[in-house]
Amino acid sequence: MYTERLSSCRSGLNLTKKELHEIDKLVQPLINQGQSPYMIIANHPELNISVKTLYNYIDQRVLLVRNGDLKRKVKFKPRKVHKTQITDREVFQGRTYQNFIDDGIENFWEMDTVKSARDSLKCILTIYYPPCELLIARLMNRCTPGAVKLEFEAIQRALGGRAVFMSIFEAFLTDRGVEFGHPDDLEDAQEDTCRTLIYYCDPMRSNQKGGIENVHTMLRMILPKGTSFEWLTQYDVRKCADHINSAPRKHLNGLTPYEMARRTFGEETLKKLQLRCIAPDKVTLSPKLLTM
Repeated sequence: MYTERLSSCRSGLNLTKKELHEIDKLVQPLINQGQSPYMIIANHPELNISVKTLYNYIDQRVLLVRNGDLKRKVKFKPRKVHKTQITDREVFQGRTYQNFIDDGIENFWEMDTVKSARDSLKCILTIYYPPCELLIARLMNRCTPGAVKLEFEAIQRALGGRAVFMSIFEAFLTDRGVEFGHPDDLEDAQEDTCRTLIYYCDPMRSNQKGGIENVHTMLRMILPKGTSFEWLTQYDVRKCADHINSAPRKHLNGLTPYEMARRTFGEETLKKLQLRCIAPDKVTLSPKLLTM
């Protein structure tokens, strides 16, 4: 089989049967775990090939892995304004996307929710830090303003108080979903000082917080559309975030979000946020993660 596949390859590849076998032995199980060719090459420089070369090997069918085995990006349709959007226009005063630009906010987090299938009211609150591409995910039993407030307070307690929360979470950019409709509760102004600032994207402009939309594609590889969250626990959701945060990123020069966040915030902060690093070859970005 290897001889046949080798002969079908361009002569310039010059691979031996043993070399093909060694590449297959490493690549195939990682592809089955949902890892991309980029992740594999970033974690295994000993292969001494480029990402493009690995794609070529797969495309030319010289490996057991096939194009059909590669992960596919989840396609999201633009969100439509519907009845679950915030109706109280006063909350947007001083908090619009233009205010966000005018205020020169640089150190901010993006925030959103990922919904369950219709048979469950549970949802996942997602918080994303663009410079590190770090994801924090919290399971909520209801997609309501009160539930979001409870998660903010839980994170604040875990970090050790309001001052620490303020130093890390200076501002949030989010959409106009009804669950984010009580910004005063999230900002928690005390003595003319807010613990954070809330800003809203323009209607139907999810690209204004494109980082979190992109990381949702990775989350949906583990929890595909139509998945019920009714059986999920916070442990499951944290496990998803850990594996996503342990996948190397091209925009981070091959580092993982966890590594970048450790340099930015320190390992102790990540422990308080209950985030941990996953070994490179253990990273799984497919539904099988939650059955392991």
